[in-house]
Amino acid sequence: MMLKPALLVTAAAAAALAFAPAASAATTSVTIKANVLKPVQLTGGGTMDFGTILTPSSATYSGTFTIAPAASQTGTFCAAGFSCSGTPASALFNIQGTNKTNIGINIPLTVTLTLQNYTGGGTTPTLVLNTTNSLAANNGTGTYTIQLPNSGQPGRDFFLGGAMTVTQATVGGSYAGTFTVTADYN
Repeated sequence: MMLKPALLVTAAAAAALAFAPAASAATTSVTIKANVLKPVQLTGGGTMDFGTILTPSSATYSGTFTIAPAASQTGTFCAAGFSCSGTPASALFNIQGTNKTNIGINIPLTVTLTLQNYTGGGTTPTLVLNTTNSLAANNGTGTYTIQLPNSGQPGRDFFLGGAMTVTQATVGGSYAGTFTVTADYN
């Protein structure tokens, strides 16, 4: 008879479990994302060319020479009173990457051109080029954002130009300078 109380306890426990509320289950969803970007490719540059500028013979003069940020120079390049030869040219760039992505492009606002092979005393003479581009108006920072219209080819072309002023204080000779344009995803 000792089994009866143990059997009773077991039956009571089974009955309690049968009437206990079921455990509450919870679920949720997980969103998985991946952003795959093609490498940014920036090509081009080349040479921005102002050609040859012959200054006036007068004692005082000043002229601003402008290279348009475009494929061809349609305006008057040569300042009044100066004579110019050669073909002025802007610098062409192409940028490629992933479609519909924002690319930040950094362009210096000014570039210093130095007189090549200068042998005089003191500081080497310079000219200052104020850059312009076909991306947007000069925003004062040199940082521009564009959205790529496609992936890979053909990418997006843009041009760089600029303006510089030549005065009677400008030392004659060949001037040159370089600058770097950078681009990366924003």
